[in-house]
Amino acid sequence: MNTSRHQFTEWPTDLLIDYALKVHHRGIREAGPALHRLIHSIKEGDPVMEEISELFGESLNDLENHLLKEEQVLFPYLYDMLEAQRQGGQIGPMHCGSISFPIGVMMTEHDGEVERHQRISKLTNGYTAPEGASDTYRQVVEGLKEFSANLHEHIHIENDIIFPRCQTIENEIVG
Repeated sequence: MNTSRHQFTEWPTDLLIDYALKVHHRGIREAGPALHRLIHSIKEGDPVMEEISELFGESLNDLENHLLKEEQVLFPYLYDMLEAQRQGGQIGPMHCGSISFPIGVMMTEHDGEVERHQRISKLTNGYTAPEGASDTYRQVVEGLKEFSANLHEHIHIENDIIFPRCQTIENEIVG
């Protein structure tokens, strides 16, 4: 489900990759640890927040590995492929044979994050702070809601637009 204010399907693919890197990757790395510290500050004695803290910490660790694979392996090749297309040329295949392999890994990891954040949503009653919750607790719940929305936008951009477009281009220009 895409609820973004942007019409991403109208954007050039390289701009979408730039957006994923500059907005989403940076956002995960900046907002994530700060939010995790805030969760950690209120988790003591609250089994729900303790579970959320564990889930969110796992998410940040897994996302860091995921982002590095995109930044160091997949996206550089996609940029090269897009440039070859722009110049009307061809490009050799990716070192693993096809972009379908790393894309499959990325999509599987996306599915895992969606499941993890669905669990967090359930634990927070749909990102709703309980009656009488402290301001910090409310801030945590709102931060989790925003983080999840941004993550879903990131996954939508990649799974639904960047990856299918690039797989089509690969079929046309990889020699």
